[in-house]
Amino acid sequence: MGVRFGSGARKAIDAAMVEAERHGLDLPNSLHLLLGMLRAPLGTASQMLAMLGMPVDLLVRAVESRLSGAGAAAMAESEDAAEAILRAAGEQAERRGGGVVTEGDIMRAMGHSPHSGAGRVLLEAGISAERLDQLPLEATHDGPVAGGTRNVTRVHTGIGYDSHRFGPGDGIVLGGVMIPSQQRLVGHSDGDAVAHAVTDAVLGGAGVGDIGEMFSDLDVANKGRDSIEMLHLAVERVRLAGWTPAQVDVTVIAETPRIGPYRGPMRERLAHALGVNVTDVMVKGKSNEGMGWIGRGEGIAAIAVATLHSFELERR
Repeated sequence: MGVRFGSGARKAIDAAMVEAERHGLDLPNSLHLLLGMLRAPLGTASQMLAMLGMPVDLLVRAVESRLSGAGAAAMAESEDAAEAILRAAGEQAERRGGGVVTEGDIMRAMGHSPHSGAGRVLLEAGISAERLDQLPLEATHDGPVAGGTRNVTRVHTGIGYDSHRFGPGDGIVLGGVMIPSQQRLVGHSDGDAVAHAVTDAVLGGAGVGDIGEMFSDLDVANKGRDSIEMLHLAVERVRLAGWTPAQVDVTVIAETPRIGPYRGPMRERLAHALGVNVTDVMVKGKSNEGMGWIGRGEGIAAIAVATLHSFELERR
């Protein structure tokens, strides 16, 4: 095979060896290869998953489950599957004409190996070969690309704000989580001030509109709508514009309810909608110390800051 492995691909293979040893094997199988790539937080595999809206930590848990006692059948997969994937990645590199196997090549080869353990995990997560192939080559390359270009990353920040008043009801929805209460947040949709603030922050950071324009309260289709679903759609718009959410920080200003007990589930729901890891989402609660309309317990406000990145090509 007239190709060589690039630095990212070599690191992935080394990490796969470590994972195999951790599971008591001499050589890695395809699951170890995938896990090795996923554990590199700034690696090409993580970038590809972010573009596809798949949180890395969810896929890591899926792989680890297959490698655990509950998924012991996966351990029976021989190292031949990993070797076959690496050969297929080399063939992709040869067809591309670059002669360097990248992490992107390995991920695509896994997608085209649905009978391997790694291929099954990707397919079950909704990551098909077709979706991997549609990703731009330049944005998933860990080495020089044909034509003398390389990746650079732009970073944008967006700010979102939303507020809703309390009304009689049977629960408060914040960050996609139902909080037991005899009140609700009054709004055209489900009144989720946290999800609305995050949606505006993401749309604003990418410069592609705002929540009022995208989900008008004059549209009956948005009446009572799930705000996490709205965030999903906003993220799709952002990705089509070439931007990827990277991190979100939210502050909820309220006298009640207390945010702490619901922080974990809120982070998980928001992270899934954004396509990031749970560790890339933070939710904090602050009181208004009894001051103003929030202090009087009339409603809730939320402020969100979103960081997004976009890949550009820079001529060498």
